[in-house]
Amino acid sequence: VNIQMQLKKQELEKLQKAITNGAYAKVGILEGKAQEKHQNSKYTNVEIGLIQEFGSIAANIPARSFLRMPIDKKRNEIIEFLEKHKDEIMEALKTGQMDSLLERLGIKGEEIIQEAFATRGFGSWKPNSPVTIAKKGSDSPLIDTAQLRKSITSKVEKE
Repeated sequence: VNIQMQLKKQELEKLQKAITNGAYAKVGILEGKAQEKHQNSKYTNVEIGLIQEFGSIAANIPARSFLRMPIDKKRNEIIEFLEKHKDEIMEALKTGQMDSLLERLGIKGEEIIQEAFATRGFGSWKPNSPVTIAKKGSDSPLIDTAQLRKSITSKVEKE
């Protein structure tokens, strides 16, 4: 059974690659935003992002997934988006012009991630510690400078 599932997954991946011509939507802290120094910090945006996404035992920072969790949690919303645009998808498949659709899918991913920031990870992020609240003047995690939030972008890439 596991071998059959693996083969079906491989077939689906081949089909996806053929349909998209090797293109895909990428969402996250990309390009210049990644290496930009985070305000009042020695860390870059991507380093801050890694610490927040996975947490840091050494710094006593809990994991607050702002990339993986929101996309996973809103998977059905992404599927609904694709269903809503099925006519455009079919036309893009016929013409081989998937880039525009993939750009919109990337923007949809950005919107979902921004929603996570606005809702404290859909209510799942651990609150800031009293020390952090006193330092930042806010109990909202991940939004003191909004620099991490503003660094989220998307783009279409090809393999």
